[in-house]
Amino acid sequence: MDRITSSALRDVLEKVGPAIASGCVNVISVEAIREGSGDRWPRRREQVAAFIERAFTRVSQPGDIMVPLNDAEFVTVQPSVSRSAALGLSASVLTETLAFFLGAAAREDLRLFQVTSFVDGQMAVQSVEAGHAAAGEDAEPRRSGAGGGAGAGADSLGPISDDLFWAATRRKRLTSPPDIELDLEMMPEPTWNVGARVVASFLLRPAMWLTEGDKPPRTAECGELPPTLAGEVAVSGLAYAAELIGDLGVKVALHTPLPLNAITYSTSRYRLLHALRDLDTHVRRFLILEITELAGGLPHSRMTELVGMLAPYCRAVLARAPSEMVDVSAWRGCGLSGVTLDCRHLDATDRGAQFRLETFARKAAEASTACVGYGLPTSSLMLAAWAAGFTHLGGPALSNEVATPKTLVRLQPAELFAAKKTPRARGAA
Repeated sequence: MDRITSSALRDVLEKVGPAIASGCVNVISVEAIREGSGDRWPRRREQVAAFIERAFTRVSQPGDIMVPLNDAEFVTVQPSVSRSAALGLSASVLTETLAFFLGAAAREDLRLFQVTSFVDGQMAVQSVEAGHAAAGEDAEPRRSGAGGGAGAGADSLGPISDDLFWAATRRKRLTSPPDIELDLEMMPEPTWNVGARVVASFLLRPAMWLTEGDKPPRTAECGELPPTLAGEVAVSGLAYAAELIGDLGVKVALHTPLPLNAITYSTSRYRLLHALRDLDTHVRRFLILEITELAGGLPHSRMTELVGMLAPYCRAVLARAPSEMVDVSAWRGCGLSGVTLDCRHLDATDRGAQFRLETFARKAAEASTACVGYGLPTSSLMLAAWAAGFTHLGGPALSNEVATPKTLVRLQPAELFAAKKTPRARGAA
């Protein structure tokens, strides 16, 4: 099927000829979401685009690209992986997106296409057995039916696997007066204990899309939410942790974020404390509470008060620094078990990154026993954080190795830092 692309996309495709020849350029179609949205689609499409971009970023490698083809189709370019891996990752992103917005990824809605050529501004695509691709099978492209668009041939898609996406992910919609909707996703991310050489805990990381009235949906952080809504996010995290530990028998620690604005506002604080008091003793044994959305200048006395309030209900209390530039040694003596840092913003090409990590780890050692780096985007930065003195590490390289929270996983450095082209299959927790 020939398709004329925009000039911006044409520039991209003209530069990735080898990836096209290798079968590593695909088209993800969310036409099923557009069809199901009706009149809501103009308002919803930005939310869908943000979600699919985030889902792709989680599984992508450095140098991978995702470019919108139109408002319902996205071109993925993954030159660093094999053809089957590129198909599998794109199929998993598609399935996760459909499951979030439609509640399930029906066979007829899985529309995945492989780009077979790009000549003189025209792109040829072929339909792919998306279910087989997501299951890790080497699905061969099939030609799209005549007269169709990129979604042609969807009726012939193969059966889907039961574990197309990480079933441990939790999704929920929250509302707040007068006219606010928040779509919440919580994804468990593993952290590696450097000294013990085990994956002994998972961060329950929230991702949010906020809709205010008639404004387009946008990504959001807990710190910008109304305190009551931030509190609902925190309570949802506690409920998810209790479900994983109590119902599914998870035997690793779970880091559950508690936004500062939810703890300090009286109404949401009461709701949080009530939820904590209701937790079983067994759940508390594996629960780690993490105070987030902190400013660098939080007074020592206030931090001590917060730790004292939360400590009776959990295994440990952590505090997340707003950046690696903050002097976290000011939290010395507050009773914290650890200090954490979200490292997703770090750039492996930044020569000053390791120095900043070293400084942060040194200050963290003065304040607590653990120094945790989440979301380190490359193996080289994970090595840098390890060398800097971080006691726990997390990032895509680790998530590709450890599928779901269940029990302790022993992991040696050679396994973690060895070059991997494809992530391991993710099953249900």
